Amino acid sequence: MGVATVQFYSHALGRRTTYEAILPDTGTGPYPVLLELHGLFDDHNSWIHKSKLVHYVADLQLVVILPDGATSAYLDWHVHAERLNRQNYETMIVDDLWREVHRNLNVDDQKWAIGGLSMGGYGAMRLGLRHPDKFSSIWAHSAAFVIGDAMPGLGLPDVEDASLHELAPKLKGRTDLPVISFDCGVEDKLIDSNRDFHQLLEELEIEHLHVEHPGGHTWEYWDEHIREALPQHETVLGVKREILEW
Repeated sequence: MGVATVQFYSHALGRRTTYEAILPDTGTGPYPVLLELHGLFDDHNSWIHKSKLVHYVADLQLVVILPDGATSAYLDWHVHAERLNRQNYETMIVDDLWREVHRNLNVDDQKWAIGGLSMGGYGAMRLGLRHPDKFSSIWAHSAAFVIGDAMPGLGLPDVEDASLHELAPKLKGRTDLPVISFDCGVEDKLIDSNRDFHQLLEELEIEHLHVEHPGGHTWEYWDEHIREALPQHETVLGVKREILEW
Protein backbone atom coordinates (compact mmCIF):
# COMPACT_ATOMS: atom_id res chain seq x y z
CA MET A 1 0.00 0.00 0.00
CA GLY A 2 1.03 3.58 -0.56
CA VAL A 3 -0.19 6.69 1.23
CA ALA A 4 -0.57 9.98 -0.61
CA THR A 5 -1.31 13.39 0.91
CA VAL A 6 -3.41 15.41 -1.52
CA GLN A 7 -4.48 19.05 -1.49
CA PHE A 8 -7.31 20.24 -3.71
CA TYR A 9 -9.51 23.29 -4.06
CA SER A 10 -13.01 22.94 -2.58
CA HIS A 11 -15.68 25.31 -3.86
CA ALA A 12 -17.79 24.44 -0.81
CA LEU A 13 -15.05 25.68 1.54
CA GLY A 14 -13.74 28.43 -0.71
CA ARG A 15 -10.16 27.25 -0.14
CA ARG A 16 -7.80 24.33 -0.47
CA THR A 17 -8.23 21.37 1.84
CA THR A 18 -6.37 18.10 2.40
CA TYR A 19 -7.08 14.39 2.36
CA GLU A 20 -5.01 11.25 2.70
CA ALA A 21 -5.43 8.43 0.22
CA ILE A 22 -4.39 4.86 1.02
CA LEU A 23 -3.70 3.35 -2.39
CA PRO A 24 -3.49 -0.36 -3.23
CA ASP A 25 -0.42 -1.79 -4.90
CA THR A 26 -2.21 -4.89 -6.20
CA GLY A 27 -4.67 -5.28 -9.04
CA THR A 28 -5.18 -2.90 -11.92
CA GLY A 29 -8.37 -1.12 -10.85
CA PRO A 30 -10.58 0.68 -11.11
CA TYR A 31 -10.98 0.29 -7.34
CA PRO A 32 -13.92 0.72 -4.95
CA VAL A 33 -13.69 3.45 -2.30
CA LEU A 34 -13.98 3.55 1.49
CA LEU A 35 -14.28 6.98 3.13
CA GLU A 36 -13.22 7.10 6.81
CA LEU A 37 -13.96 10.19 8.93
CA HIS A 38 -11.99 11.36 11.98
CA GLY A 39 -13.23 12.65 15.34
CA LEU A 40 -13.41 16.10 16.91
CA PHE A 41 -9.81 16.45 18.10
CA ASP A 42 -8.18 14.72 15.13
CA ASP A 43 -7.53 15.39 11.45
CA HIS A 44 -6.93 13.65 8.11
CA ASN A 45 -3.74 11.98 9.45
CA SER A 46 -5.27 10.41 12.53
CA TRP A 47 -6.45 7.08 11.11
CA ILE A 48 -2.97 6.60 9.66
CA HIS A 49 -0.89 7.51 12.71
CA LYS A 50 -3.16 6.39 15.56
CA SER A 51 -4.40 3.08 14.16
CA LYS A 52 -3.13 0.22 12.01
CA LEU A 53 -5.64 0.91 9.24
CA VAL A 54 -2.94 0.96 6.56
CA HIS A 55 -1.88 -2.52 7.64
CA TYR A 56 -5.47 -3.81 7.84
CA VAL A 57 -6.24 -2.87 4.23
CA ALA A 58 -2.84 -3.87 2.83
CA ASP A 59 -4.15 -6.90 0.94
CA LEU A 60 -7.36 -5.24 -0.26
CA GLN A 61 -7.87 -3.84 -3.74
CA LEU A 62 -9.49 -0.76 -2.24
CA VAL A 63 -8.84 2.99 -2.10
CA VAL A 64 -9.32 4.51 1.36
CA ILE A 65 -9.95 8.27 1.54
CA LEU A 66 -9.36 10.19 4.79
CA PRO A 67 -10.59 13.81 4.52
CA ASP A 68 -9.99 16.66 6.95
CA GLY A 69 -13.28 17.58 8.60
CA ALA A 70 -11.84 20.03 11.18
CA THR A 71 -14.46 20.51 13.96
CA SER A 72 -17.34 20.75 11.48
CA ALA A 73 -19.31 17.61 12.41
CA TYR A 74 -19.34 17.21 8.61
CA LEU A 75 -22.21 19.68 8.35
CA ASP A 76 -22.88 22.61 6.05
CA TRP A 77 -22.71 25.75 8.16
CA HIS A 78 -23.89 28.24 5.50
CA VAL A 79 -21.85 31.06 7.02
CA HIS A 80 -20.32 33.85 4.95
CA ALA A 81 -21.41 32.04 1.80
CA GLU A 82 -19.79 34.58 -0.48
CA ARG A 83 -16.50 34.75 1.42
CA LEU A 84 -13.44 32.58 1.48
CA ASN A 85 -14.13 31.27 4.99
CA ARG A 86 -17.36 29.41 4.29
CA GLN A 87 -17.66 26.09 6.09
CA ASN A 88 -19.80 23.71 4.02
CA TYR A 89 -18.24 20.37 4.88
CA GLU A 90 -21.10 18.12 3.82
CA THR A 91 -21.02 19.63 0.34
CA MET A 92 -17.23 19.45 0.32
CA ILE A 93 -17.41 15.69 0.84
CA VAL A 94 -20.37 14.63 -1.29
CA ASP A 95 -19.66 17.01 -4.19
CA ASP A 96 -16.09 18.38 -4.23
CA LEU A 97 -14.22 15.41 -2.76
CA TRP A 98 -16.36 12.97 -4.77
CA ARG A 99 -15.40 14.70 -8.03
CA GLU A 100 -11.77 15.12 -6.97
CA VAL A 101 -11.34 11.41 -6.23
CA HIS A 102 -13.09 10.30 -9.43
CA ARG A 103 -11.08 12.78 -11.49
CA ASN A 104 -7.62 11.95 -10.15
CA LEU A 105 -7.64 8.41 -8.76
CA ASN A 106 -8.27 5.06 -10.43
CA VAL A 107 -11.64 4.35 -8.79
CA ASP A 108 -14.80 2.70 -10.08
CA ASP A 109 -18.17 4.38 -10.54
CA GLN A 110 -20.14 2.53 -7.85
CA LYS A 111 -21.27 3.93 -4.51
CA TRP A 112 -18.71 4.29 -1.70
CA ALA A 113 -18.57 2.81 1.78
CA ILE A 114 -18.34 5.28 4.67
CA GLY A 115 -17.21 4.94 8.27
CA GLY A 116 -15.90 7.04 11.11
CA LEU A 117 -15.41 7.43 14.83
CA SER A 118 -17.05 9.75 17.38
CA MET A 119 -17.84 13.00 15.50
CA GLY A 120 -16.88 11.08 12.37
CA GLY A 121 -19.19 8.23 13.34
CA TYR A 122 -22.04 10.71 13.48
CA GLY A 123 -20.88 12.18 10.18
CA ALA A 124 -20.69 8.76 8.55
CA MET A 125 -24.20 7.82 9.66
CA ARG A 126 -25.75 11.16 8.70
CA LEU A 127 -24.01 11.47 5.33
CA GLY A 128 -24.65 7.82 4.49
CA LEU A 129 -28.36 8.08 5.27
CA ARG A 130 -28.80 11.48 3.61
CA HIS A 131 -27.01 10.42 0.44
CA PRO A 132 -27.93 6.80 -0.39
CA ASP A 133 -27.13 7.65 -4.01
CA LYS A 134 -23.47 8.01 -2.96
CA PHE A 135 -23.02 5.43 -0.17
CA SER A 136 -23.87 1.73 0.04
CA SER A 137 -22.30 0.74 3.37
CA ILE A 138 -22.08 2.57 6.73
CA TRP A 139 -20.20 1.57 9.88
CA ALA A 140 -19.97 4.10 12.71
CA HIS A 141 -17.79 3.60 15.80
CA SER A 142 -18.62 5.31 19.12
CA ALA A 143 -20.79 7.75 17.21
CA ALA A 144 -21.89 11.06 18.71
CA PHE A 145 -25.44 10.51 17.51
CA VAL A 146 -26.79 13.49 19.48
CA ILE A 147 -24.17 15.81 18.10
CA GLY A 148 -25.26 18.91 20.04
CA ASP A 149 -24.91 17.07 23.36
CA ALA A 150 -21.58 15.54 22.42
CA MET A 151 -20.13 18.84 21.23
CA PRO A 152 -21.58 21.52 23.55
CA GLY A 153 -21.12 25.05 22.39
CA LEU A 154 -20.95 23.94 18.78
CA GLY A 155 -23.90 26.15 17.85
CA LEU A 156 -25.39 23.87 15.21
CA PRO A 157 -26.34 25.65 12.00
CA ASP A 158 -29.72 23.92 11.72
CA VAL A 159 -30.77 21.70 14.61
CA GLU A 160 -33.36 19.76 12.60
CA ASP A 161 -31.01 19.26 9.67
CA ALA A 162 -28.27 18.04 12.02
CA SER A 163 -30.50 15.64 13.97
CA LEU A 164 -30.40 11.96 13.14
CA HIS A 165 -33.57 11.54 15.20
CA GLU A 166 -35.31 13.93 12.80
CA LEU A 167 -33.79 12.25 9.75
CA ALA A 168 -34.43 8.60 10.58
CA PRO A 169 -38.27 8.69 10.53
CA LYS A 170 -38.14 10.10 7.00
CA LEU A 171 -36.34 6.93 5.89
CA LYS A 172 -38.96 4.43 7.04
CA GLY A 173 -39.94 2.07 4.27
CA ARG A 174 -37.19 3.11 1.85
CA THR A 175 -35.51 0.31 -0.06
CA ASP A 176 -32.40 2.18 -1.23
CA LEU A 177 -30.66 2.65 2.11
CA PRO A 178 -27.06 1.56 2.69
CA VAL A 179 -26.16 -1.40 4.89
CA ILE A 180 -26.17 0.17 8.38
CA SER A 181 -23.95 -0.89 11.30
CA PHE A 182 -22.61 0.80 14.40
CA ASP A 183 -20.79 -0.17 17.59
CA CYS A 184 -19.88 1.44 20.90
CA GLY A 185 -17.97 0.55 24.05
CA VAL A 186 -20.04 -0.02 27.17
CA GLU A 187 -17.69 2.25 29.15
CA ASP A 188 -18.12 5.04 26.58
CA LYS A 189 -20.10 8.13 27.64
CA LEU A 190 -21.89 7.91 24.27
CA ILE A 191 -23.30 4.43 24.90
CA ASP A 192 -26.78 5.69 25.86
CA SER A 193 -27.18 7.73 22.68
CA ASN A 194 -26.09 4.70 20.66
CA ARG A 195 -28.67 2.55 22.43
CA ASP A 196 -31.33 5.21 21.84
CA PHE A 197 -30.56 5.35 18.12
CA HIS A 198 -30.66 1.57 17.94
CA GLN A 199 -34.08 1.62 19.61
CA LEU A 200 -35.31 4.27 17.16
CA LEU A 201 -34.23 2.22 14.16
CA GLU A 202 -35.89 -0.83 15.68
CA GLU A 203 -39.18 1.07 16.07
CA LEU A 204 -38.92 2.32 12.49
CA GLU A 205 -38.14 -1.21 11.27
CA ILE A 206 -34.98 0.01 9.56
CA GLU A 207 -32.61 -2.93 9.22
CA HIS A 208 -29.28 -2.42 10.95
CA LEU A 209 -26.58 -4.02 13.12
CA HIS A 210 -25.90 -2.60 16.59
CA VAL A 211 -23.01 -4.04 18.61
CA GLU A 212 -21.65 -3.27 22.07
CA HIS A 213 -18.17 -4.21 23.24
CA PRO A 214 -16.02 -3.73 26.34
CA GLY A 215 -14.07 -0.49 26.14
CA GLY A 216 -14.29 3.26 26.13
CA HIS A 217 -13.80 6.26 23.85
CA THR A 218 -10.22 5.42 22.89
CA TRP A 219 -8.04 4.74 19.88
CA GLU A 220 -7.36 1.26 21.27
CA TYR A 221 -11.08 0.56 20.93
CA TRP A 222 -11.35 2.02 17.41
CA ASP A 223 -8.22 0.27 16.18
CA GLU A 224 -9.64 -3.06 17.31
CA HIS A 225 -13.13 -2.67 15.90
CA ILE A 226 -12.33 -1.09 12.54
CA ARG A 227 -11.25 -4.63 11.68
CA GLU A 228 -14.85 -5.81 12.20
CA ALA A 229 -16.19 -3.09 9.92
CA LEU A 230 -13.92 -3.84 6.97
CA PRO A 231 -15.52 -7.21 6.04
CA GLN A 232 -18.92 -5.54 5.72
CA HIS A 233 -17.50 -2.88 3.40
CA GLU A 234 -15.61 -5.55 1.43
CA THR A 235 -18.78 -7.58 0.88
CA VAL A 236 -20.98 -4.64 -0.08
CA LEU A 237 -18.37 -3.14 -2.42
CA GLY A 238 -17.21 -6.47 -3.84
CA VAL A 239 -13.60 -5.79 -2.82
CA LYS A 240 -10.97 -8.21 -4.07
CA ARG A 241 -8.09 -9.41 -1.92
CA GLU A 242 -4.56 -9.99 -3.07
CA ILE A 243 -3.98 -13.61 -3.99
CA LEU A 244 -0.67 -14.73 -2.56
CA GLU A 245 1.44 -17.15 -4.60
CA TRP A 246 3.50 -19.67 -2.68
